[in-house]
Amino acid sequence: MNGTYQVNQEWKQLARRIVKSQQVVLVIGSTDTGKSTFCRFLTDFAVTEGFSVAFVDADIGQSQIGPPTTIGVKFFEPSPTRVKFDGIADRLYFVGAVSPARNQLQVLTGTRLMVDVARDAQADFIVVDTTGYIHGNAAVVLKQHKIELLRPNHLVCIGRPTELEQITACYSPQEWLQIHYLLPHRHVRCKSSAARRRHRESQFDAYFGGTRRAPKRALQKPESTVQRVPFEQIRGGRTPFFIGRIANEKELEFLTRLAKTEIRYAEWGHRALCLIAAEPLSKFAIANLTDYLSLRHITAEVRTYFERRLVGLIGTSGDTYAIGIIEGVDFQKREFSIRCKPDAAKHACALQFGDYQVVSD
Repeated sequence: MNGTYQVNQEWKQLARRIVKSQQVVLVIGSTDTGKSTFCRFLTDFAVTEGFSVAFVDADIGQSQIGPPTTIGVKFFEPSPTRVKFDGIADRLYFVGAVSPARNQLQVLTGTRLMVDVARDAQADFIVVDTTGYIHGNAAVVLKQHKIELLRPNHLVCIGRPTELEQITACYSPQEWLQIHYLLPHRHVRCKSSAARRRHRESQFDAYFGGTRRAPKRALQKPESTVQRVPFEQIRGGRTPFFIGRIANEKELEFLTRLAKTEIRYAEWGHRALCLIAAEPLSKFAIANLTDYLSLRHITAEVRTYFERRLVGLIGTSGDTYAIGIIEGVDFQKREFSIRCKPDAAKHACALQFGDYQVVSD
């Protein structure tokens, strides 16, 4: 059961206490404490004890299932042998970033939704892994909101109690939650930022079949293809674009004269304008456009806003059907070229724009 990692005796003792039917376990701790390894062990222990397990991976930067920037859930049936974390999630929620610092609402929403998926599937035992983001007031509040939203039966804190009590202190007297403390794994290794980056790249490559390779080599992989998505097919999420009326050619010419810079794309909202310019607009140009057109707000970006940006492809059910990489945008044809899994683009009715842009080799 523990062929790929070493198990502390304390882990076994805790597992015997908490691995029971209809339990949700939330695991928190700083980076490089062994959280993810403990989650794997707990999943292994539960399946070999005859439980069906749902593993929710909310570690968006160092994910074990699914690509980084997502929260995934994977189901495991009872088995006499350890489970395989093969990088494939059964369901995904797109966050669009590798850090929760500026994406707290997305992280909270996605974690709750994936736990709900696990509960709806009637998994016997649910394990939730999290990021190592625990220091600072914002991080503490995020973890506390996560505890309150998920209402787990057990909270496993890996690290020194004095480090984690800022998160857990208010829950200690509450009867609905059992809090357990474990010291960091004695054999844990600190990962460098370069090692963490390599892990993300390998996870992206596993999902897309080579996101950072040359396009011809990547296209030989069956896992992803470049597909064309017309602007008219989709609505935008987490972006001010693709929610308004697209400007016509005469309007673009007019805006170009006003801005004194080529405006390649624009769309109108309620007393608002979003545009893509050939070069960054000055504050004076934006103010001039705002005053002349009697607008309340203008969003001005350049073409690099879209380049290699990760997007979530959302189906009509509202679920993340797949994630993709914007490989190109043609403002004349009004279409995106998006690398994603075969046929994923035709199922998309919305694109959620992430903060993360994949770096090419």
